Amino acid sequence: MPIPQQNRPSAARALRALLALGLLALLLACPAESIQGIAEGLRCCAGQIIPALFPFFVVTNLIANGPAAQLLGRAMRPAAKVLGLKSPQASTALLLGWLGGFAVAANCTAQLYSGGRLNKQEAERLLVSAVGSGPAFVVNSVGLLMLGSHRAGILLMASLLLANAACGLLARPAPGSQSAHYPPQPGPAHCGDAGLVGAVRRAVDSTLTVCGFVLFFRFLCVVLSRFAPRGGWAQFVLSAALEVTSGCLAGAQLGPAGVYACCAALSVQSLSVLLQVRALLPKELSMRPLLCCRAAHLALSLLFLRIGLRLWPAEAEAFSSLAPQVLLRRRMPLDAALLLLFLCCTVLRTLAPGRPAGRKKAASPQGPVKGKG
Repeated sequence: MPIPQQNRPSAARALRALLALGLLALLLACPAESIQGIAEGLRCCAGQIIPALFPFFVVTNLIANGPAAQLLGRAMRPAAKVLGLKSPQASTALLLGWLGGFAVAANCTAQLYSGGRLNKQEAERLLVSAVGSGPAFVVNSVGLLMLGSHRAGILLMASLLLANAACGLLARPAPGSQSAHYPPQPGPAHCGDAGLVGAVRRAVDSTLTVCGFVLFFRFLCVVLSRFAPRGGWAQFVLSAALEVTSGCLAGAQLGPAGVYACCAALSVQSLSVLLQVRALLPKELSMRPLLCCRAAHLALSLLFLRIGLRLWPAEAEAFSSLAPQVLLRRRMPLDAALLLLFLCCTVLRTLAPGRPAGRKKAASPQGPVKGKG
């Protein structure tokens, strides 16, 4: 039975009131930064979130609510069994989460739980192994664009996936324990819609939820950055705690330690990501196992990354010492090459030592030759 509003602890209500007043003060004190943060969030949603996540949400909803879930998860079935996930569809959610990131993992887990194909314990343990950043963001955005190395992104992704698997093993139930089945609670009315119409409708709801959190925390990150020291570890800690993309951007500017800072930001996943996962899940599912494993995930991911950098040291040193932007010229156009060659020849001809100023006709030592007759 829910606790009535008037009987809830007064301390929690007072804390929420203070947070609301603090946010109002920030809006009034920093109007320019607030507009800048919202504008950055809108650009992020339009340029990255919606194009990347909305089609994936539609596809994962179709898969999770159709017969393809069992077929697609056969390749991941051994890994799911090792992690203690006995449901045949759990391997599908694990695969989609590793490919699509935390939002896809939470959305797919919610769909399987609402459809009765995952019990409560399995759904909560699945989140421990599946929630994380997708390879498109880690390898391309963080590795290639922020750190300047595709190999750094691959090492980061491998370290995070290994840490996910290790935390899944830690959250695995003891041998012989029986997990009771918890029937799912009825969700919203459209959760029972089948086919493309229901998949698109659920994808719209999930995308709007993610975009709302991205807008709010990007605004909060920009406003609070005004009061934090520019650059350095202070800005990284603040950015990584609030929003994972901003944390990776701040961590990439920390020099040789940037790759480890980005790994830490991706492991912690930020307050924005954790609240997005909470918003996408049914109320019956608890995030306590996921939150309890984040400290272990952070330590394990940094350990795996250090081992990977030792085994693959050459490019690790290169990307940690290069400038943020490096332009490489591999091949010069033919017309520019010919013009450069002509200029070089002209300079060498002008500066050549001992060259006479001009050609003169050599005079005969016996004087000019007179013509006959």
